[in-house]
Amino acid sequence: MKAFTLLELILTMAVLMILAAVAFDSYYNFQLEIKVDEEANRIKQILRQVQQKAISGEQSAKWGVRFINATTSNQYYDVFYGDGYAAGTSTERYYLAEGIDFTSPASSSTLDAIFNKRTGTNSSSSAITISVKTQTSDIIKNVTITTKGLIQ
Repeated sequence: MKAFTLLELILTMAVLMILAAVAFDSYYNFQLEIKVDEEANRIKQILRQVQQKAISGEQSAKWGVRFINATTSNQYYDVFYGDGYAAGTSTERYYLAEGIDFTSPASSSTLDAIFNKRTGTNSSSSAITISVKTQTSDIIKNVTITTKGLIQ
């Protein structure tokens, strides 16, 4: 009568545990990538909506989004209209998903993306890049607004 030895069973269990650990790690990283992609896509969607408000001349003003990388509270971004955030009127606030942080703007700073009315072009003289990443890994996604207003 042939049977498995204890050593064979232990080796088989060890190989299965290693395979399970690798599979779990891959699945976890895949989930993080999806979460960062979703947040970057949400930011792009909001930027396009705000740009459309500027193009249509809503409130007869420029429209923009201020990205706030707060260290004491959740990071968020505000939609506003007016020549700038300080003189403008805030209309909506969006918080980043749990586990997601800004890398740009840097910690304790802000970044404004303002679109000119009627043209929808970027008010800044240079391209603007907003970056988000997970808190536990270096999965980073960038959202760029060119000087011509292209959001990519």
